[in-house]
Amino acid sequence: MKRTIWRVIKCSFILSIVVAGIIFYAFKIEPKRLVTREFKVELSSEGGDSIRVVQFSDVHLGPNYSLKQLENLVERVNKLEPDIIAFTGDLIDVPSAFEGRSEISDILGKLRSRYGKYAVWGNHDYGGGGVRFYKNIMSKSGFKLLKNQNSVIELDSGKEITIIGLDDAMLGHPNIEKAYTGVDDQGDKLLLLHDPDLVDNITAERFDLALAGHSHGGQVVVPLFGPLVTPPLAKKYTKGMYQLAEDNYLYVNSGIGTTRITVRFWNPPELSVFDLAM
Repeated sequence: MKRTIWRVIKCSFILSIVVAGIIFYAFKIEPKRLVTREFKVELSSEGGDSIRVVQFSDVHLGPNYSLKQLENLVERVNKLEPDIIAFTGDLIDVPSAFEGRSEISDILGKLRSRYGKYAVWGNHDYGGGGVRFYKNIMSKSGFKLLKNQNSVIELDSGKEITIIGLDDAMLGHPNIEKAYTGVDDQGDKLLLLHDPDLVDNITAERFDLALAGHSHGGQVVVPLFGPLVTPPLAKKYTKGMYQLAEDNYLYVNSGIGTTRITVRFWNPPELSVFDLAM
């Protein structure tokens, strides 16, 4: 009997240590781990050209993600030598409460890319007073902010890629037809949007690769089960690469920062890199 009690006490102690370790890791270590995930995507069968797109998303600057961390992020992105940089929304967690707003543009302005920097609106860029600040911050940072708009990039080879940017669907007003004004069925197309589930409203032939954020990958992922909770408009597509059609892809970035609760498990912050064969 005494041995049985001792074994129960011993197992309970070990279990407590394991649980405490997981909690410590999830709150203190994994949110600060930044991983880089790289993909090769063939946009056309012609070949001959390749461009590198680096995506980051959902920074959520605030008490749990500092300007110093943003500086380190910029250094990591520049080391990847991007041709195009894409930011898919949610820059500041609560914009009106963040006292370092005036310093953001100088930091993001240090991002370097061959063909430009592009961004779209997220729900946190509207909410919390963000609508008063976001556009100006991104403009001063050298980003082209696409709000139901598109932009054509001519590569050094003469080939073109069109970048289409949709407005946020939670607090904004996405207009697909407006975003595609002047865009035909020819050429390679990169779609940027914050809310991944919105992609189902766009027919496959209208983009080759779509990049989204918003979900944070659920922040906490239960092995063999999946994300614990994801927000509205990120219920179907929650994390990673999805092949929607034969030559049609969606990538959902897990984000950089956190919101509500500063926790990540089995789902570290990420930079996603896409080498696009054109």
